[in-house]
Amino acid sequence: METWRFLEVDWLSYAQTAIYRPVLMRAVSEEIVPETFSFCTFPVPSLVLNFLNDPEKEINLDFCMKKGIPVYRVISSGGPIFGDTGYIFTFLHMKRSNPKAPPDAPAMFEKTLTGIAKGISDHFGVECRFRPLNDVEVRCEDGIWRKIGPSSCVYEEKAIQMGSGIQVKAPDSDLIASAIAAPPEKFVDKEAKSIQERITYLEKVVGRNIDLSEIRDLYLRQMENVFDVKLVLGELEEKEKDYYRAMEREYTNNEFFMERSEAKFGILPPGVERKMIQFKVPGGPFMRIIVLREDDRIRDLLISGTVHASPLRPTSPVHEIEKALKGQPLDIGLFESKIEQILSRKGFQIAKVSSDFLAQKIYECAVS
Repeated sequence: METWRFLEVDWLSYAQTAIYRPVLMRAVSEEIVPETFSFCTFPVPSLVLNFLNDPEKEINLDFCMKKGIPVYRVISSGGPIFGDTGYIFTFLHMKRSNPKAPPDAPAMFEKTLTGIAKGISDHFGVECRFRPLNDVEVRCEDGIWRKIGPSSCVYEEKAIQMGSGIQVKAPDSDLIASAIAAPPEKFVDKEAKSIQERITYLEKVVGRNIDLSEIRDLYLRQMENVFDVKLVLGELEEKEKDYYRAMEREYTNNEFFMERSEAKFGILPPGVERKMIQFKVPGGPFMRIIVLREDDRIRDLLISGTVHASPLRPTSPVHEIEKALKGQPLDIGLFESKIEQILSRKGFQIAKVSSDFLAQKIYECAVS
């Protein structure tokens, strides 16, 4: 049986996993360490902004700053996530060449989260399910399925990062709703229509206190079962600690944090129109498109939202699409052709988003 490393991490805030994640991705990519499963608990509340989120639209940045809530941007996909002391998050970092790896992010979500949901159902005697694209939900007393855990997944050239979290203890739902600016479009295909209605926590559904070590042991069992491996407790290698110190400088600077903000467009010159649409992809992510239109061409373009794209570094399909369409005439066929060229590259994908769908939405935005 294959042996993977297990790390128990209690020395980072959730926001600081922004640095931990690329450290593990690099170490696994370089085969310095084996496949690694990390179980993380957090000493203080904080918030992460995923890689394609707009920091001025996905969250209430001023509110977070006033409340002293740390916010870091992470190299991962999905929407912003609040992590407090009653929340756990796990990471699986594995080589893409490993035959146990599913072919893409949606398949990884299904494989991993179905196993976690089954473990919760069996252990606690509650109804828990995986809901595509990337949610773990429980059925509450009122019959509504509510989210107890966000997830994210990134496929890079040599490594995969699968993240899964569970809100175990009561969160401050009002604080979270104030910090995360979830638009109504995000809830169009869900029973709940706000953050407060959408989320719950495991202790409420189970009806008893749950020690976080109980969740750790559940995850360990399920990960071993799902991937047919043995997890062995280990620790960070000295090379990984060196990577952490180096990456801390890179991933905490303001330029990196604000990269998805439309503030980078600056003051618009005369004759340039700003257009914006936002929408929920059926069965997929929430997306926002901003087009700067000049005459009958795209002067510039920004795509953001809770998008699950791979890879993210050194470039992403979203960034490549923006570059390809910049300066192009408003031609939906041209848009689709250029987007398809990018999504046809090896390893490039945007989960649940096709080239014709995205071309239609960009054109719709530009002519609105």
